[in-house]
Amino acid sequence: MRIDSGILTLISEELAEYADDMETFWDTLDGETDIMDAVGHVIRQIVEADAAITATDEIVKRYADRKSAHQGRKQALQRTLKMVMQATGQKKIPHPLGTVSLREGVNSVNIPDPDMIPSQLCKIVRSPDKAAIKKLLLAGEEIEGAELVKGPDSVSLRMK
Repeated sequence: MRIDSGILTLISEELAEYADDMETFWDTLDGETDIMDAVGHVIRQIVEADAAITATDEIVKRYADRKSAHQGRKQALQRTLKMVMQATGQKKIPHPLGTVSLREGVNSVNIPDPDMIPSQLCKIVRSPDKAAIKKLLLAGEEIEGAELVKGPDSVSLRMK
């Protein structure tokens, strides 16, 4: 269903005297254009899109759980190969499907208490405090390098 905004604008201008009486305005506009049918159609599509989003989220969660189970299985199988190699004292298993190699572990840094690390060994991350900046800008202060930008208007839909 197509909504012609040009026609709606023209009719809305003709109904300007009823703009304060919402019920009269919409009843009259609907009588001239069937706008309520179009709005109902769009609302139903939004509800269906929400249902599809929810269903997709559930599918993504299920597949993430499935992926996690496969990763756990793979790790268990790798531990089995590692046990075979350690038990035999071998570093490689030549097999027609692939060569299995036992590699030495690599060194990594573990930091149980980051507060104990000297400051010269720490990275400082500089990040603007947007909440504080917004508060000052709204209060009328000018801040070099910052400005308030109004986002686009949006539509809110509450279901009865």
